[in-house]
Amino acid sequence: MQNIRLWLYVIIAAIATPLSGNTSRTVTAHPTSNVSIPDTAGMTYVTDTTTNRITESITAPVAQDKKGNIITRFIDAFNATDTTYITPNRYNWAFMLQNTNSFENYKLTSHERDQQLVFSPKPSFRFGPYLGWRWIFLGYTFEANSFQNGFKSETTEFELSLYSAMLGCDLIYRRTGNNFRLRKVKGFGESAESVEGTDCNGINVKVTGINAYYIFNHKRFSYPAAFAQSTVQRKSCGTWKVGISCTQHELDFDYHALPEALTHNSAHQFSREFMFDKLKYTDISLSVGYAYNWVFKRNFLLCASISPAIGYKITHISPIPENEIPETSVEQEENPLFPLHIDDFNFDVIGRLGLVWNNTKYFAGMSLIIHNYNYRHQKLSINNTFGTLNFYVGFNFHKRKQYRN
Repeated sequence: MQNIRLWLYVIIAAIATPLSGNTSRTVTAHPTSNVSIPDTAGMTYVTDTTTNRITESITAPVAQDKKGNIITRFIDAFNATDTTYITPNRYNWAFMLQNTNSFENYKLTSHERDQQLVFSPKPSFRFGPYLGWRWIFLGYTFEANSFQNGFKSETTEFELSLYSAMLGCDLIYRRTGNNFRLRKVKGFGESAESVEGTDCNGINVKVTGINAYYIFNHKRFSYPAAFAQSTVQRKSCGTWKVGISCTQHELDFDYHALPEALTHNSAHQFSREFMFDKLKYTDISLSVGYAYNWVFKRNFLLCASISPAIGYKITHISPIPENEIPETSVEQEENPLFPLHIDDFNFDVIGRLGLVWNNTKYFAGMSLIIHNYNYRHQKLSINNTFGTLNFYVGFNFHKRKQYRN
């Protein structure tokens, strides 16, 4: 009976307690021996064995505090890590200098005439400063030869990366100016191969996109350790990941700017499939991939990942007017080649490679990110590959409050 009566006191006290604010009071209990009162959510009971008085401390935050705690826990979940595998970021800010080397390749293939044109921009050497705050890294790079041109450059690249333990996001804005070269030709005869390496001013490329991905084993695997330098991977670990991306590509193409050895070749007729003014397509893809962080020495990390993707492309190709098509190119063509819209599924790939040294204060390393997009049609296929190779060195500063002591 005494035990039952004691529990009734506790239950009545709990019900009578206000739901807001912090309260503490004393409940008088009848003598009893070895009474064990379990903890309940938000309540703590302490027994004074000399007076048999039970002190009940109830912590019940107001509704606004509960909401704030939920939001805080949600945000903290993005960076929840196992510290035996990952050393958390101890600083608020980071600064680094980066050298960026971009490469790009467009391959147009005509299956009907077995002809191929491959274009790529001239090599560029760029560098610039980057400033990071926890998850976000923002920077801008300049071409080395832009100093001679009054900082005017035909190429513009803007990248915003958001990294956390659980999720990652990349924003891409690339504008490749009119500085392409004709790297390779096929199907035009041996004499046409002499034009390989010549400048081609009839191409202008624009790429805009967003890429987001989820890391399954985010408590033990750190993408930021390899590509944001904000954490340090202490033990080797791998993970599966899934992602979604939306990228828009725009290719302005003037075939009149091609060498006459291709466009006016009597022995090898120039394919009508290459005669368009603008190629614009939006790629929406879902990817599933695997990444592995290899800690081969203290403070050293090598990361490699690959993410095959199924992409759905919405393509719009603007053909040139019929009256501009050479007669030699339309002998067997009566209808326009390109419908205004072409929808299709295709196979894409995103690959990443990172090598970094990081002692939590200073860091240096390199990273390589490659994107490959494919479009295939019964008469035309387009392969677009672009990526960046970065070399960087930097340091973290302004320690977080919990690490200052």
